Amino acid sequence: MLEIGDYGKANRFLENFSAQHPYSQYAVQAELIRAFAAYKAKEYSLAETLSERFSERHPRHPDVAYAKYLLAMSHFKQITNVEHDQTQTKLSIEAFKRLLKENPKSSYAKDGAKRLQLLYNMLASHELTVGKFYFDKERYVAALNRFQGIVKNHQTTPAIEEALYYLAASYAKLGIREGARDTAILLRHNYPKGEWSSMAAEFL
Repeated sequence: MLEIGDYGKANRFLENFSAQHPYSQYAVQAELIRAFAAYKAKEYSLAETLSERFSERHPRHPDVAYAKYLLAMSHFKQITNVEHDQTQTKLSIEAFKRLLKENPKSSYAKDGAKRLQLLYNMLASHELTVGKFYFDKERYVAALNRFQGIVKNHQTTPAIEEALYYLAASYAKLGIREGARDTAILLRHNYPKGEWSSMAAEFL
């Protein structure tokens, strides 16, 4: 069933097998395979439940890192775009962070680290989009809070440069000249030849 890609049927078979043979030597492995089958069948909520349950029941199992990876990937696959709710992004981040913390030498750690940075980029891009929306609506305090969050929490993401510009602009709109100037100086120092640095010159 797995070989021919019938993951839904495989999942049902494995569920019945585990119920009928809970003490079989293959029962534990069947739990993990079932999580994999659910993931491949795009039944991500079920895959989350099964992989998390496996990790809790068998924390010392040789394949526990894979169960944690499946959990993170199940959340990852449910992410839509930066304009929508970022709950799945945040859940995926937490799951990948757990994998890297608890199983740093596993074969899934390298891919997990790459995906974690991608997730941070996505989250920062979402915050930037929301911040710019508030800025355009002249809700400068709300915008300021979003841009400050990016500068504080997402310094390794591509969104940081634009966020610094809009942070300076938000300070300026609120009449906080020192904040605007200091942020513009920071932007110019870190990105001296950047487009956003040139635009921030008016705040110096």
